[in-house]
Amino acid sequence: MPEPVDGITVAGTGRVPVAPDLLMVWFGAEVTEPVVRNAVSRCADATSAMVSALRQAGVADRDVQTAGASLYQAHDTNGQPRGWTATQELAARLRDLDHAGDLVNTVLDAAGPSARLRTLRFDVDKSGERYLAARTEARRLAFADAEVAARQYADLAGRRLGVVMSAREGDAGYPPPIPMRSMAFASAQGAPVEQGELDVTATVEVRWELLS
Repeated sequence: MPEPVDGITVAGTGRVPVAPDLLMVWFGAEVTEPVVRNAVSRCADATSAMVSALRQAGVADRDVQTAGASLYQAHDTNGQPRGWTATQELAARLRDLDHAGDLVNTVLDAAGPSARLRTLRFDVDKSGERYLAARTEARRLAFADAEVAARQYADLAGRRLGVVMSAREGDAGYPPPIPMRSMAFASAQGAPVEQGELDVTATVEVRWELLS
C-alpha cells in the first residue's frame, strides 16, 4: 500500500471589478375596477403600452419578459369589497445605460397612472467578452492568491512546495446585481444613473505536495 503523500490545501480568491453593462428594470401595471374583465383588460392595455415603448426604443424582444401576473379582490379601508385589482409585471434588460433613465420615464408615461416601477438593478452580461475576460483574470488571481499562502505555510513548516496534486473551483463568481445608488426620476429632466462597479469573483482550492 503506497505511503500517503504530505500535502497542504489552501483556498484562494480573485476579484476583478467591472463596470455594469445592463440595467435590469422591473415594471408593473396595476388597475382596480368593479368588474373583473375591465380590470384585466385595462391592465393588459397598460402592459402592452409599456412593451411598445420598449420596442420603439430598440429594446430587443429577448430583453423583455413577462415576470408575473395576479388578480385579487380589492377592499376599502373598512374591509368592504370595492372591486378587483389586476397586476402584471414586466422585466426588461436595458443595454444603453446612457439613455436608460429617459427610457424608464418614457415607458412609465406610456402606461399612465397604471404604471408602477418595482425595482432597478445593475448587472453584467454573462455572455459578453468583458465578463469572460474578467472571469479569466479572476481565476488567475485566485490561483496566485492560493499559491502565495501555500508557500508561506510551507516556509513556516520548513518545507518546500512540490507539484499541484488537485485543484477545485468554487461556485461561479457571478457578480450579484446591485441596487442603483441614485435614481431621481423627474419627468422633465430624466433620471441620472450612477453605475458604480461590480466584482467578478473566482475561488479555488488547491492542494500542493509538501517536500522536505
